[in-house]
Amino acid sequence: MKQKRPKIPEDVKLKLWVLSGGRCEFPGCNKYVWRDGLTLKEDNFAHMAHLVAASPDGPRGDKKLSPKLVSSFSNLMLVCLDHSKLIDGKHKSNYTLDFLRYYKAEHENRIKIQTGIGPDMGTTVLRFIANIKDRKMEITPTQAYEAIFPWFPSDEKGVLLDFTNRMESARKQYWQEFAREISSSIKHGLIIGNDHKRVSHLSVFAIGPIPMLMCLGNCIGGSRRVEIYQKHRNSDDWKWKTEPKRYAFDYKVAKFNTSKRSKKVVLVLSLSGKVNRCEVEAVLKNTPYYEITIDNPNRDYLQFRSQLMEFAKIYRELLAEIRKRHGNDCEINLFPAIPVSVAVSCGRELLPKADPKVLVYDYDSTGFKPILKIN
Repeated sequence: MKQKRPKIPEDVKLKLWVLSGGRCEFPGCNKYVWRDGLTLKEDNFAHMAHLVAASPDGPRGDKKLSPKLVSSFSNLMLVCLDHSKLIDGKHKSNYTLDFLRYYKAEHENRIKIQTGIGPDMGTTVLRFIANIKDRKMEITPTQAYEAIFPWFPSDEKGVLLDFTNRMESARKQYWQEFAREISSSIKHGLIIGNDHKRVSHLSVFAIGPIPMLMCLGNCIGGSRRVEIYQKHRNSDDWKWKTEPKRYAFDYKVAKFNTSKRSKKVVLVLSLSGKVNRCEVEAVLKNTPYYEITIDNPNRDYLQFRSQLMEFAKIYRELLAEIRKRHGNDCEINLFPAIPVSVAVSCGRELLPKADPKVLVYDYDSTGFKPILKIN
């Protein structure tokens, strides 16, 4: 007669459901197991999978450990029905005991940390997406949520500004209309918010034409706490990298003709690439010239949050110097070769009324063209 398997105690079941967060613990799945993702109907779509099988003859079974661990919390993993079949079916040899134990512990530790964070660690995720020329851009919610940890999203939707259906135009008014649309979207999304509460902390993920990112940053402004994130090509994510010990990084400021009396000023940002002075002087000659650069301008230099913070400090100090030397009624002609997060920061750091107007240029096959005036 086949021996009856001992029942899993109710307190062990409860503990597993709570510590898993009611989500599948299989790596990369994380879906709710109390609700069907398609119909949203609620039911129990979970299986309490044994790491060491309940029977010595089962997947990862063991003559001594199977009867000993059959009802143990440490030997149970909450998974969806699909992944229950995967780890115990014909592919079971791919899912070793060490593999399952590791991902059970990792999942439950993540749930413990995130549910232990107080309400003051909530943030509204803002995703701004616009095409660059004819390239379709994308930022997924998963990419954003992975990057903000230990912050957590204060609501599921966040704020999405998706302009990927907007086709770039040569019309003179195109960029001004685009800027007005961004301003209107920001005012609605951040003052009213998705739950009719004022947004107090914002996590910004933005990709698109540099002038529009500067406009976005300017519309967000400095009246709330903001974290700005950067897309990293080498790892294809938005997480700020862990800064190594004894790390040193310097921005350099160059100045030419700054004693010249002029209400037009050039500000060059050579960070993700080198902006050559001859390219600027093809547009504006004999103009006070300021530049923020680094030793080796390249597209992947920005890896650490501290680099963005240091840029904002240097940029603010230079704006103050320009204002003092040329007056706040001068016009700053800005020629950028910068990462997306720096562009948002550039717009955000501009002080309304105090700082000069900034005319942002963009580069095409024929050279730099003035695109948009902000602030």
